[in-house]
Amino acid sequence: LAGIYEEGGDAEGARGVFTRVCDDGEYEFRGPDDLAVVWTAWAEMELRLEDWEAALGVARRAIATPRDHEHFGQQRAGGNKFRGGKAQSSLYRSLRLWNLYLDLEESLGGIQNTKAAYTRCIELGVATPQIILNSAAFLKDQKFFEESFSAYEKGLGLFPFPQPHAAPIWTAYLEAFEERYGGSKMERSRELYERCLEGCPAKNTADYYLKYARLEEKYGLAKRALAVYERAALAVPQDQKLKAYQLYVAKARLSFGLTKTRPIYEAAIAALNDADAAKMCIQFSEMEVVLGEIERARKVLEYGSQMADPRRDTAYWKHWHEFEVAQGNEESFREMLRIKRSVQASFSTVNYNAAEMSGEAKPLSDAEALAMLSEREGVSAGPAVGAAPAFVTGTKRRAEDSIEKLEIRAARLRQAARGG
Repeated sequence: LAGIYEEGGDAEGARGVFTRVCDDGEYEFRGPDDLAVVWTAWAEMELRLEDWEAALGVARRAIATPRDHEHFGQQRAGGNKFRGGKAQSSLYRSLRLWNLYLDLEESLGGIQNTKAAYTRCIELGVATPQIILNSAAFLKDQKFFEESFSAYEKGLGLFPFPQPHAAPIWTAYLEAFEERYGGSKMERSRELYERCLEGCPAKNTADYYLKYARLEEKYGLAKRALAVYERAALAVPQDQKLKAYQLYVAKARLSFGLTKTRPIYEAAIAALNDADAAKMCIQFSEMEVVLGEIERARKVLEYGSQMADPRRDTAYWKHWHEFEVAQGNEESFREMLRIKRSVQASFSTVNYNAAEMSGEAKPLSDAEALAMLSEREGVSAGPAVGAAPAFVTGTKRRAEDSIEKLEIRAARLRQAARGG
């Protein structure tokens, strides 16, 4: 109806419609959102008519706390109208109207009015994370830096960790504080980072640890920065630990040299899962080669071999192979091959037991079944089925009997594996 009046050029008629519905409460809405839509339409009409003061006045009245809001919804004496009912009584907490009002106040009102509007919005608990960020940015633009930081603090009171909305507020807060003070207030900066990390979920800590460490590198001490990197490597989730330790190693090498990275490599290998620990062993051995510690490098590779399945982690064994070709001799190369066979046999046993327990065993070939049964019976089988001399104990006849039994058992094992 108001739109019809506006299209007809009768602005006063449109205002009269809005006044009857919004101010006089002649219609009871189901909820505050429906009534907020009407108030918003009124303010937008005033903006289209370029009556800025009227638009700001409408927005201010819309979010004003009614003096008699406790009595809204009760029937007035002498009539049966409700002045908007419950919808009117809750209107002052409408997020739609607050967003409109804050935009208008920031554009058309004065600095003090805008500050007061943001303060009241936060105190009412209506503010969203974006409103918190807008408030702090407005205060910062007006050079009210400490008040801007207070806005961040109030926002963190409304949205603390572990709520996901706390992350953008903390990020903006820390960046704004560093931009303002740099390294002149390091103790206060450290306090902010410690507060942030205290409640921050582990999956989000990596970014804050990096910011903290870079702050120490830029304005503090290298030793403090390395301590932060160490904490980061310990605190981040398992899937981020490899990168965290690699960064820690790189920073330690730049600040204190290669020899200071040894304890970091050792801690990383102990903390990482097998696949990542094997990668760290490769890097550790490369560092020892650079220092000329060939035997140390070989021992590192030997230790890491227990975590690298030759059938899957081919990169690890290729690296060790190339290392022995370049730095070793025939004896060390043979030792590497012996360890590789031993590790492969160990992983084969573990994988078979795991598959057997899970009921997901795959059909076995004749050679695999014979080898498995031979290991269980304590008898070693040769490459050919009829090669009786390959058995180290018993007569030829007994060896042939053992082979026949092994074949029968192998056939049963394959059949059971296919059936499982």
